[in-house]
Amino acid sequence: MPDIFDLAICGAGPAGTASALAAARSGWRVALIERAPFPRHKVCGDCLNPGVWPVLESLGTAAALRALNHAELHTVRLVSLKGRALEIPLPAGAERAVTRESFDAVMLQAALAAGVTLCSGAPLTAIQRQATGWSLSTASTSLTAQTLIAADGRNSTTGRLLGLVPPARPGHAGRVALQCHAPLSLSYQGTVALELLSHGYCGIAPVDATRMNLCLVSDAPKLATTKQEAHRRFQLPSDQLWHSLAPLDRPDLPPAPLPGCFLAGDAARVVEPFTGEGIYYALRSGQLAAEAAVRHLTGDPAAASFYRAAHRQLYRHRLWVNRLARLAVTHRSLGNGLLSLGRYFPGLPGLLTSKIISTGTPRPRP
Repeated sequence: MPDIFDLAICGAGPAGTASALAAARSGWRVALIERAPFPRHKVCGDCLNPGVWPVLESLGTAAALRALNHAELHTVRLVSLKGRALEIPLPAGAERAVTRESFDAVMLQAALAAGVTLCSGAPLTAIQRQATGWSLSTASTSLTAQTLIAADGRNSTTGRLLGLVPPARPGHAGRVALQCHAPLSLSYQGTVALELLSHGYCGIAPVDATRMNLCLVSDAPKLATTKQEAHRRFQLPSDQLWHSLAPLDRPDLPPAPLPGCFLAGDAARVVEPFTGEGIYYALRSGQLAAEAAVRHLTGDPAAASFYRAAHRQLYRHRLWVNRLARLAVTHRSLGNGLLSLGRYFPGLPGLLTSKIISTGTPRPRP
């Protein structure tokens, strides 16, 4: 017999654990399905902007996450193809970096302490809609739930099994990313940097006193060349371990595509990695998805419309900065032009940065 839950959540990253914590602490039976056993590595920029802290405070995990080994970031550095650098100071305490492995572990432990049931170590293999909800299966377990949240990232297995993800275009490899934790160079202490490369860009941020997160983004056919360029620039060892992520570009999916089904984080909308807002969007959308799921569980017919409106509002005022960043790094002549403009008008990059690190995020309801 399958186990019975009120809510099944696919994916134990920030969106999934935020959903699980919010729902479990409201008294609902929650199952969290994660394909990889913990601890597990995740390709991520590892940066936290101030918007995350009100959400984490309401989830009860802020203190534990503040105590993690981390790096404080005080400068944004933008570097053109010709090596010209533009530096923008950040307010004290505005931004910090912590590895996703550590971040996710704290969030998962909090979810387990709240009574969430973890099903890990095997990918989701089947989903079926039933009259009373959903039936889900992995190679090692089966369960039923009245409500479903997909929080399993840009390559969402849940979205694919539900037929929500459009098929890949033939011959279109798109952009891909490589990420590693490399020895920290002194020139990047306290600095989050974006540097344009011949065929892409790299994002750099220290994560502690000895390591920095290095992410490379490039069109797939040029990835090997971009990797060689990074090895030369950062003097990386030939056996440097890299983690890959593809694709980076994917159409947005509807946040409430089916009755009793909600998509959170990158499963619904993918944002450009460099701007450092990904974890905030994951946490907040996960929290909102949990509220929508609870509304559905209590018979609210407007649960889906509530989530669609809340999800749209979440991205409305700052997503234009993310889109501008994507244009700048995918059209390097535009990126170089914007950097040149920033040198003549130093207030412009400061304005864009303030949109990302703004602490004016509305405090979520507990």
